[in-house]
Amino acid sequence: MKILVLSETDACCGPMAAAFLRDYSTLMEVVSAGRNPLQSIDPMMIRVMKECLVDMSGYVPRDAKGIDSSDFDAVYECPEIVCENTIDAYRKMRDFIKNEAYLYFRSL
Repeated sequence: MKILVLSETDACCGPMAAAFLRDYSTLMEVVSAGRNPLQSIDPMMIRVMKECLVDMSGYVPRDAKGIDSSDFDAVYECPEIVCENTIDAYRKMRDFIKNEAYLYFRSL
């Protein structure tokens, strides 16, 4: 199964959700992309994902314009969450995204 995780910037929430979905099943190919991708990912996201043993340091945001959604079996619209620039706020966001990704995975 191929899943496209679509977010606004592909710099924080989308890549997180994609990483968690990949962890839930090795039978899925998961790609994330953004409608308006940023040049680089959020450094605070890298830090909180390392706490979950997920290394996001080499990730580069992708532009959804170059991706044909018909190549995917499902498209997950990942919420783009704006939070305070504190480690605790990012941890809460990460945990929310992890839970939402799990609920989506269970619905497949």
